[in-house]
Amino acid sequence: MTDIRTLDFNLLKAFVVLLDECNVSRAAKRLSITQPAMSGILNRLRESFDDPLFVRVQHGMQPTDRALQLGQSAKKILQEISAMLQPPVLKPEHLTMTLRIAAMDYVQQIIALPLILRLRRLAPKVKIALLPVQGQNINRLFEENKIDLALVSQQHLCANLPQMMLYEERYVCAMSKTHPVANQTLSLEQFCQLPFAMLSYNGGEFSGATDLALQKLGRQRKVMVSVNHISLLPQLLQDSDLVAVLPEHLAQTLPNVHLQAPPIEVQGFTMMMAWHERTEQDIAHQWLREVLVEMVG
Repeated sequence: MTDIRTLDFNLLKAFVVLLDECNVSRAAKRLSITQPAMSGILNRLRESFDDPLFVRVQHGMQPTDRALQLGQSAKKILQEISAMLQPPVLKPEHLTMTLRIAAMDYVQQIIALPLILRLRRLAPKVKIALLPVQGQNINRLFEENKIDLALVSQQHLCANLPQMMLYEERYVCAMSKTHPVANQTLSLEQFCQLPFAMLSYNGGEFSGATDLALQKLGRQRKVMVSVNHISLLPQLLQDSDLVAVLPEHLAQTLPNVHLQAPPIEVQGFTMMMAWHERTEQDIAHQWLREVLVEMVG
């Protein structure tokens, strides 16, 4: 019995041509080889399939019953191989998959939510799972195949992960539109006297990037409230004298608040999109990443 490891698939192509032509000379011409080479291929085919395959008749050759049976299979195999080698065609409206996105709470609000709404129109069969990222090791989540995308700041990523910058983030002050200092140019002294609400991603923190900037100047502010979910911020800011220093992309999504620059330079960060190398060349994942980048841009 012939082992598939020893079967040259190019022989199948020659076999199909021989079936079409039933003539060694014409088959050789179609394959751009010499007649002796074609005869050699026929001998190899006979040996591989342990059958004459073609018998001489008055006007050429006639395939055996075995050859006709093999021909159907050979044509099917060649068609499937040809289809495998064709570049895949993506039709978003027919795409069925689950996209698992790990992102910080506020990033889910400003990036993932608009992405979901867009995909509901473009690819309604795609399922999307939003997963928390706080306290998680991003690299491990990818290694364990628990996520497909991560939307986090650059400091949370390992250099070995495929990644792309989405935007540079800076911080702004957010407060009620009726706050006494709204529309004023805040001095550092005024800033330090204001009562602050802070968004603590890990929960319970009263110090963040703003406080690090103040420490360098030997100053500190009054953080009176620490929350770990953005849903509380709009009402806190609208209905009290509390002020928050927030990433600008987040602050711009809050309703009925006034935004202005803080009196000190608070170090921002780079928002990144990262993925695993296993989806690097996947046409569906490539398209989904392009949709996200286009949306953010």
